[in-house]
Amino acid sequence: MKMRSAVLILTLALAGCGIGRVAAPPSVFDLGLDSRPTPALPARAPLALVFQAVPSLSDTGVIWRVGDSAAPKAYASYRWASPPADLVRQRLTERLSRQGPVLDERVTLQTPQLQVSLSQFEQVFAADGQSSEGRVLLQAVLLSGRSVVGQTRIEARAPAPAQDAQGGVAALRQATDDAADQLAQWLATTPKPAARPGG
Repeated sequence: MKMRSAVLILTLALAGCGIGRVAAPPSVFDLGLDSRPTPALPARAPLALVFQAVPSLSDTGVIWRVGDSAAPKAYASYRWASPPADLVRQRLTERLSRQGPVLDERVTLQTPQLQVSLSQFEQVFAADGQSSEGRVLLQAVLLSGRSVVGQTRIEARAPAPAQDAQGGVAALRQATDDAADQLAQWLATTPKPAARPGG
């Protein structure tokens, strides 16, 4: 019952109810400039990035939920400037490019290919609604030719400075940068495959 009550209270508080008022245009957010220093990592060879996301992250809604509830919500008066799938792909490209070129597609079969899947990008509240965090979940697979070199699961969490949409956006910005840094570090420590003629 406590979880159900918390969900109801948060839904009413966060939905931006506009009864009796003309709805204002939604506030729009993005991930901001990529200005945070990145870890000192060695240069690497060019790689091709293939990125995909779950269907719910192809919309511009700012998603939140309570705990592990299976009922995600979206703020009524807040939107992302682009779908999270696009924002996260852009941020990964920006940060990974600091170690080496990131391509849209393979130049040859021997060009390493990094396949990344985004499955979570949302603000998650505690059951009592008193705290929340931004959560970003990625799965990555590195291919050389047709062979799997390595794979990893990256989960980044960052506390929200406020229990509202702005706080969730700030937390998701930090969590996205944390996830990108973890991905760059993983690539730097993944053994390099021996070159094989013909892939």
